[in-house]
Amino acid sequence: MKKLITLFSMTILLLILDNSFVPFIAIKGYSPSLLFLFIISYSIINESWEGLWLGVISGLFQDLYFSNIIGINAFANMLSCVIAGFIGINIFKEKILIPVISSFFLSIFKGFTVFVILYCIGISMGIKIIFLNALYNMIVSIPMYKFVYWLCSKEYMQRKWKF
Repeated sequence: MKKLITLFSMTILLLILDNSFVPFIAIKGYSPSLLFLFIISYSIINESWEGLWLGVISGLFQDLYFSNIIGINAFANMLSCVIAGFIGINIFKEKILIPVISSFFLSIFKGFTVFVILYCIGISMGIKIIFLNALYNMIVSIPMYKFVYWLCSKEYMQRKWKF
């Protein structure tokens, strides 16, 4: 129960920070997504199934705040978290290089997914923003991954095996 409360409160806190504080650290209008980096890092550490649900819920929160169309961010986050979970199966989670590179490519993947969906429904979006946000996300993912790794090492965040 404590794990669910922690994840829910972190999701809400990072959503609020994404919309209130992060625009102040934007560089030429490009800013990172703390919530997206959190769910990607969490998915890499805890693998696909838990990351999938966290991605859908955080995407729905983003959809409620950002767009008139519900489900775009939820779908893109879900796919990104599943891919991140598969990446997390085959790596040493203590090492930071692969998660940081993965956050860059998954940010591009999410951006293109949202771009294609918006294009199909007739809404235009700049493609340049995808690469610059992904680059910014990659830089910010270094401390975010370290934080999520520390958080997931707490005893109440560990998955218990019951036989």
